[in-house]
Amino acid sequence: MLNKLSLYWHTIRYLKIKQIYYRILKKLGLHCSHGVYLLKKQRTENIFIVNTIEELDFDPVFLSRFSADSLLSDKITFLHDDEVFQWYSCWYFPEHSELWNYNLHYFEFIFVLLNAFKKENDEIYLDKIKECISGWIAENPRGRGVGWNPYTIALRLANWISVYKTLCSYLQNDSIFEKKMLDSMYQQYTHLSMHLEKDLLGNHYLEELKTLLLCALFFNDSKMLHKSIRALKKQCREQILPDGMHFELSPMYHKIILEDLLRINVALRSAGQPDEELESYLQPMLNVAYSFENETFRIPLFNDSGNNISKSLDALLTTAKKYFGLTPYLKNQMPDSGYYIFTYGIWKLIVDAGKPGPNYIPGHSHCDGMSFELFKNGKPIIVNCGTYAYQCKERIFFRSTSAHNTVMIDRTEQSQCWGNFRLAKRASITLLNINKHTISMKLVDQNGGCVKRTICFDNKRLKITDISDKGKLSAFLHFDTDLVEIKNKIWRIPKVGICHIDADYIQMTQMDYAPEYGYKSKIKTLVLNGFEKVGCCICFDE
Repeated sequence: MLNKLSLYWHTIRYLKIKQIYYRILKKLGLHCSHGVYLLKKQRTENIFIVNTIEELDFDPVFLSRFSADSLLSDKITFLHDDEVFQWYSCWYFPEHSELWNYNLHYFEFIFVLLNAFKKENDEIYLDKIKECISGWIAENPRGRGVGWNPYTIALRLANWISVYKTLCSYLQNDSIFEKKMLDSMYQQYTHLSMHLEKDLLGNHYLEELKTLLLCALFFNDSKMLHKSIRALKKQCREQILPDGMHFELSPMYHKIILEDLLRINVALRSAGQPDEELESYLQPMLNVAYSFENETFRIPLFNDSGNNISKSLDALLTTAKKYFGLTPYLKNQMPDSGYYIFTYGIWKLIVDAGKPGPNYIPGHSHCDGMSFELFKNGKPIIVNCGTYAYQCKERIFFRSTSAHNTVMIDRTEQSQCWGNFRLAKRASITLLNINKHTISMKLVDQNGGCVKRTICFDNKRLKITDISDKGKLSAFLHFDTDLVEIKNKIWRIPKVGICHIDADYIQMTQMDYAPEYGYKSKIKTLVLNGFEKVGCCICFDE
């Protein structure tokens, strides 16, 4: 009982008072809004066609996750998991994960049908689009099920606005469907406006504000537009760090929020209401996304991140250039978020010297303090293990210290992760020194154990040294490539180099690896164990 009370206390103590207040309102079934209450009478007669972004809606990398032919045959795939689906039936599948079911209601798949219709002008695709939307409307009455979760509404409504813009001229020939779609969109807009996730805040709340703004433009709702812009500015000031990184410190969610701000600002410009403050976040956020993925071709796997959720970097760069004339530049140091990037020729190293995440929103945080990822010619060599899913038995492993290229003392997790999105006692990290070749950090774990890590990196070697005043250290190295043991404490990494290990005991094992959500394989892991000091030095091949 005392342990449970401690767990809850160290979780709740970091929350904002208003989060607790809004959580109580939610439990009581009361509304949570901006104070703008929409008309009950549906306003669908005076629509403003919001300028959406085809470069994002029809991003070829994103669309490759779906198949128009499969959808025509009523087969749908999310997160590497298939389902044959009748659109006029239940929109919830208990045999699939919660995240899979959420993706079903996001309606991101609709763009592969829309793209096929645009290219081939075959009404079979238009009919299937109408069937999908009509099926959702018929089988998801207001307030019931996953489809009416505020975050789900926010993503779906933004997508339906894009669908309507693309098809509005064709829908004039089917006024019954058009009215049904617009009526549902207004009903969803109304529901969202009264069920904002002010208890969660973070990326969820910002996503909902984005959609309220788009809907306010779409339905010519000036009061909601004013409130949404004001709330968005407040959130951006808090959520976008001075170095440009989103404050939840996930490279994947950073790209999602960048996409949101691109859409917001394009829509405001199309309405003749550009906002200088909201546009000011685009350049620094673009720089961060570009710096992470430049010459690596994938998202680095820090905190909750995977490579099949956000839009591609190319689509984001193209959008920023076309609509705002922005081009990114590389950043090697992001001191506010704690990310540091080192490059030497064909080698790239990304180091995480930041805290787990914002104190009051730890849901996407991992025990990855002082971890790193190493790339050669864009190919991942030493990697964190990823995320895989949210509501699953594997969740605790993927958030754990051992799933990352970092170190722990006496087998103590850096931070106290529990549940799917909870964090109680947590680690702190201090940057001690950084220069062109070296970064030194100190981590204090949840129990007060302290370890110093120094990473030296140049075009000939990567050297990691972990030192603690007391206790047994265990450091983890996950290799997305083969390992060959030559002799004790010396390992050969094909096409990389020789790894010299300083440890009392070396263990080679396999752990789960999930570079994408819904997919996992096994990866080779070296565990270095020693008293007060462990380390390794990888000497690169010439």
